Amino acid sequence: MKTFVRLIRRYVLAAVGIVLLLVFLGLGLLVFLGWQETTHLPQRTYASSEIADAMVETPAGLALGAAHTPEEWMDGYAWAMVLDDTGNIRWSYALPDALNHAYTTGEVAGFARWYLDDYPVFCWAEDYGLFVIGLARGSLWKYSIYTSPGYILSLAKTIPLGFGLLLLLAAICCFLLSWQGAKRLETVASGLDALAEGQTVQLPTEGFAGELAEKLNRTSAQLQTRNELLARRDDARTQWIAGVSHDVRTPLALILGWAEQLERDAVLPETARQKAGGIRTQSEKLRTLIEDLNLTSKLEYGTQPLRKQEFAVGPLFRELVAQFCESPQAESCEVSLQQTAAAEQAKLCVDRALLERLLENLLGNSIRHNSAPVEIEVQTDVAGNRFCLTVADNGTGYPPAVLAALQGTPQNEQTPHILGLHVVEQIAAAHGGRVAFGQNVPNGAKATVWLPCAEKKAPVAFGQNVVK
Repeated sequence: MKTFVRLIRRYVLAAVGIVLLLVFLGLGLLVFLGWQETTHLPQRTYASSEIADAMVETPAGLALGAAHTPEEWMDGYAWAMVLDDTGNIRWSYALPDALNHAYTTGEVAGFARWYLDDYPVFCWAEDYGLFVIGLARGSLWKYSIYTSPGYILSLAKTIPLGFGLLLLLAAICCFLLSWQGAKRLETVASGLDALAEGQTVQLPTEGFAGELAEKLNRTSAQLQTRNELLARRDDARTQWIAGVSHDVRTPLALILGWAEQLERDAVLPETARQKAGGIRTQSEKLRTLIEDLNLTSKLEYGTQPLRKQEFAVGPLFRELVAQFCESPQAESCEVSLQQTAAAEQAKLCVDRALLERLLENLLGNSIRHNSAPVEIEVQTDVAGNRFCLTVADNGTGYPPAVLAALQGTPQNEQTPHILGLHVVEQIAAAHGGRVAFGQNVPNGAKATVWLPCAEKKAPVAFGQNVVK
């Protein structure tokens, strides 16, 4: 949901930013066009008012100021003349023949603001007469616009206000559209959250997010169908494993019983009793394998109930290690237990049967994968609020292929059998812990299990009187 909120916020800010950017670009375009227009205007060295003011009276008549030559004064202009009060020409410079005549009052009024014979002209009333100067034909467009002073003043007042209102209107439109989009996207986000939790999603498909909602609906339907198929397959797998385990358990018990009887029968030759012992050992491995297979299936699909109880670590592990030492598996190994003072006082909330199976699998793994008798050291400790169990031996250690499989390397036909160690990982994970497998130094295998300690209960105070 937070992702969609950030998305909407960015959308709103981007929309407002785009509006402001367009406004500034429009102003910049006006400034650019104005600057470009100045480059297209006729280039003149001196303004017409400067030239008019520079005219002087001489004994020979009017003349351009002596500060510059006539050519310098008239740079950029086509011609110039001065008319007296009667319309006659007193002075002229480069005046075309067609314009060299007296002018009536009406003619002066006609060209004073715009053109004289298509020449753009500027006029200045001076003491010596009317100064008229013309530009080249087609070099300038002149047109007069008439308006009232009140209208100009009202424009000066309303343009900034109107500009601000337009910006506000654009921002309101962006926020309204964003709000509507946010409501649609919130519905889609809720659907995504529900879909992530495995729920069925059926979203309304109207609005701009309708296509996305429709796709989510189809995805939800497909996932629901697939989940149902997976659930049926997992149920069938679990039931098949449980059925096979149950069917194999009875004949396997008979094989173990007969093998033990034959192994203890003193009438049989020694070689026959050894073979019976081998049958018993292999049958026990097969029984352990079947139990691991059944347990890992239940743990994987959550059908194994956790009967957690609170135990003191010290007595619990002394009892578990003692039980293992009394089993036939311990005949080919030497097991020692070391517990720190912190571990002795620690508490664990665990399923005792599963924890016993975890320890049994780790100890049994050290025995089965070492041909010679091994020394196994079990250590318990507490670090922070985590209980640490370490099982290390002095055997040959884990093969690299086993460590690679435990670290999640994709399995193939050459991947070694690690079902017992996988059960250890599952039991630890079911209790909120984890397992690390590695090599012991200087030699041997080492497995470390971390489990959360039981939460300490606050002491209850007795004998306190409460007065209200």
